[in-house]
Amino acid sequence: MSMFNIGLSGLKSTQTGLEVTSNNIANSGTAGYKNNTAEFAAVYNGGQRGGVKVANIKEDFVTGGEIVRTGNALDIAIDGQGFFAVSENGRTAYTQAGQFTLDNELNIVNANGGKLQGFGVSNVAGGEPTIVSGVLTDLKIEASNIEAKATTEINFNGNLSSASDVIPYPVTPALFDPKDGSQYNFSQSTEVFDSLGNSHVMTQYFNHTGSNEWQAMFFLDGKPLTEAQLTGAGLTSGMSDTPPVVGANVGAQSVDDGTGTAVSAGVLKMTFDPNGQMVPYGAAPGVTGVNLAVAVGAGTSTNAEIKTGAAALAINLKFDGTTQFGSSFSVNENDADGYTSGAFSGVTVGDDGKVFATFTNGESKLQGQVVLASFANVDGLEQGSNTVWYQTEESGNALYGEPDSGSLGKLLAGSFMGSNVDISEQLVGLMSFQQNYQANAKTISTADEMMQILFSNT
Repeated sequence: MSMFNIGLSGLKSTQTGLEVTSNNIANSGTAGYKNNTAEFAAVYNGGQRGGVKVANIKEDFVTGGEIVRTGNALDIAIDGQGFFAVSENGRTAYTQAGQFTLDNELNIVNANGGKLQGFGVSNVAGGEPTIVSGVLTDLKIEASNIEAKATTEINFNGNLSSASDVIPYPVTPALFDPKDGSQYNFSQSTEVFDSLGNSHVMTQYFNHTGSNEWQAMFFLDGKPLTEAQLTGAGLTSGMSDTPPVVGANVGAQSVDDGTGTAVSAGVLKMTFDPNGQMVPYGAAPGVTGVNLAVAVGAGTSTNAEIKTGAAALAINLKFDGTTQFGSSFSVNENDADGYTSGAFSGVTVGDDGKVFATFTNGESKLQGQVVLASFANVDGLEQGSNTVWYQTEESGNALYGEPDSGSLGKLLAGSFMGSNVDISEQLVGLMSFQQNYQANAKTISTADEMMQILFSNT
């Protein structure tokens, strides 16, 4: 009877192997699926051969699946090790199937409604959102419209060529004409916004007035700012306890309003040392820049003003890092804060897992950070439906961390990790199990024939 039992154990084990291989083939296109391998062990009963058994069905968590590019913002692939954590009705599951979307409450969820877990944000009035590390929460998008924000700061950094022609002011004719490019060396425009989100253009005109000396004039929507509107020239650090430095730093120049009429414009003097570095205004705090103030008006002034309805503009224009070398004029930085109002337009996820809501005005707002989980023994995880796993005593507790830290992989947004099943390998395995099954069936039929011969001879 032992021959029958041995053959039967071979049939059962081979059948399990066929089931595992068939399941691999069936899930070759399943996102996040891990290839399963049936491991067999010989059986001995009291030293007597007892056939074979399935000792373990092991999943391959080492080999990464194919990265499938989709372009969908909430498809997220893990490039390396780690699992996403999702909340399933209060129970945490773990998966590498990174196909997510937004539900009707703007939670980030998978196809089965599991809510993606991560670190939330702390919103402080008047400040930027910050990540709250160490506490898992459902990642959810706040999609309310962004209100307009007035420009309060411009950071300008460039090089004013020392080889430029000298164009001193005042000159004949005494009216500066911004439409005449021969009357200035360089100009640069920056988009700024008022408190209602209306767009304006701030233009700077730079004149090389002498050895290591330059002058700058400022126009808003084509109208010049006056000397009085260059408040606190040279003090742009926001240090209210430091008095403004005026006088030699600020002057006036007559400009053409477009009709030949003279209009007064403020002029900021800029001085550079022999090494091409801008000389700071005042001994302390040694800041290079100017404060620009534009009041509210009726729209009839020949000088810069903001139309009624919006608040007055107060812009801190910094020239920190601006140089005067012999190379050509260049702009390294020309960044202004402020923006118009914006409506929610989508979601982006960075390589570091940070999730941002994006808006039609080009702004974005931090919403949270996707985290990844790791385990001391991934082979101890419990399999679940829908390509998820659950922690067990054998796997150990989940350890959470930011993507691309420690042994955790980085994230690739717009893609998902596919199955790591090798179809060719599985088809070869399928044929091998088929042969094994036939061979084990043959041992049983051979044992049956031998029994028939034995009984027929008795």
